[in-house]
Amino acid sequence: MKQTDTQSAGSAQPPAAGRTGTATASRGSGAVDGLDDQAALSPGQMLKQIYAFFYNKTVGLVLILLAGLLGLLGAIFPQMPDSARVDPQAAEQWLEQVRPVFGGWTGILHTLGAFTMFTSVPFLVVMGLLAASILACTVHRLPVIWRAARHPRTRVTARFFDRARLRSHFTAPVSAADAFEIVCADARRHRLRVIVDERGPGHNAYLDRNYWAPFGTVFAHVAFVVVMAGFVVSSLTGFRDQQFTLTVGHPKDVGHGTALTAQANSFQDIYYEDGSPKDYVADLTLLDAGREVASQQVRVNTPLSYQGVMFHQSYFGVSAVMRVVDASGAQVLHDGVALEWTTADKIFNYGHTTLPDGTVMYVVEAASGQVGTGIEPGQVRVELYQGDATTPSAEAILDQGAPSVVGAYTLTFEREQQFTGMIVRRDPGTLIVWVGFGLLVIGICMTMFFRHRRIWVRVTEVDDGALVQMASPDRRDFGFSEFFTDMAVRLSGRMTRHAERTAADA
Repeated sequence: MKQTDTQSAGSAQPPAAGRTGTATASRGSGAVDGLDDQAALSPGQMLKQIYAFFYNKTVGLVLILLAGLLGLLGAIFPQMPDSARVDPQAAEQWLEQVRPVFGGWTGILHTLGAFTMFTSVPFLVVMGLLAASILACTVHRLPVIWRAARHPRTRVTARFFDRARLRSHFTAPVSAADAFEIVCADARRHRLRVIVDERGPGHNAYLDRNYWAPFGTVFAHVAFVVVMAGFVVSSLTGFRDQQFTLTVGHPKDVGHGTALTAQANSFQDIYYEDGSPKDYVADLTLLDAGREVASQQVRVNTPLSYQGVMFHQSYFGVSAVMRVVDASGAQVLHDGVALEWTTADKIFNYGHTTLPDGTVMYVVEAASGQVGTGIEPGQVRVELYQGDATTPSAEAILDQGAPSVVGAYTLTFEREQQFTGMIVRRDPGTLIVWVGFGLLVIGICMTMFFRHRRIWVRVTEVDDGALVQMASPDRRDFGFSEFFTDMAVRLSGRMTRHAERTAADA
């Protein structure tokens, strides 16, 4: 078919058809259509296109807006605690708590990652693309900055001295060579780099200061990527438990892949005479695989730290110490259940814990000052739930110190005891974030306080001596304008004094 088509074209326009036939034959073993051309794209060309895509400013702006939008959504919607995020049952319970607020949208928002925004796939993908865009822009700009620093443009046109933002000119009664020598000596004395351009016309020099300052933008861009990497590392490998409760005298495993066990030996809350809080102190002991490794009084601003795991005092309250024995007589729980929640009508306080077989046990007491609730002082109500059931499989009112059979368990409400609520976290990306912050500070200081200053100088012979022209395209600011003006006045004065000394010597 290809030969037939060539011959047909040849019969209409023989000379052109001959060229067409030759060209077609030369491509006979290669691409036939546009699709084949695309398939022939080399890996190098593909990488160049990807690189060009990421250093495109529009792409970078869109990614910044997307990252900002996702971050805003993460700030608006409540975020699921890490302890619930890794535990399906705890996650379901947490969703039930926010369901009254979001109603039928709860499941949809959870599926879209609105409640786990900062560890969601869309957020991590956008942050990864944004990091790639920042790095591509930095790499793309680096050669330009390097050339400007090491090999600056030293030659300018005559019109530049008439149109530059900062410009000055004056004549001096000295030769052009002497005037140029005075300019260079003065520049070096004031810590300006001097690059002489011999190409003329006249004598030309490029003066600058802080030529390394533009590299501050590189530091700042890299800093953003390092900070983002730190947050990602913390999100993926760290944890944050905002509701870690410890009943005084009852040790509790920290979990989250650690072998740590924490125990509150005592807790004290101190108040001023007017009733305002003065201090909250928890005497905390930390065990690692059964060995005591730390002991400290933990206050709000004095956390306990051990191998990157931080314990911050956060809140406190009353827990119900419960003993649970299963049907075989084995004790499955002897711990405090922190009554840290309050019903919407403020009548009951409650807490819950999960037994080894997955049964969820709720413990309820009447809130302070509430009467006629069915729960008298010295009593608690327990409710046992199986799986996702919304109605209890068994429930009972327990008197303090009196064992009662509830469902498959024998439950004993021993007493009330104080608990301390802590925020336990491990942020392995913290050091990375601080490194990024340091780079950001360095970059900002280099850019803001050590600006690159450039001055072009041309000295030419005129009838009455030397014409000195100075100009700079840099943005006007008070400090540089003053320096530029002082330099022109200073050079004019020195040249005049040089002429006077020369005349006196003669």
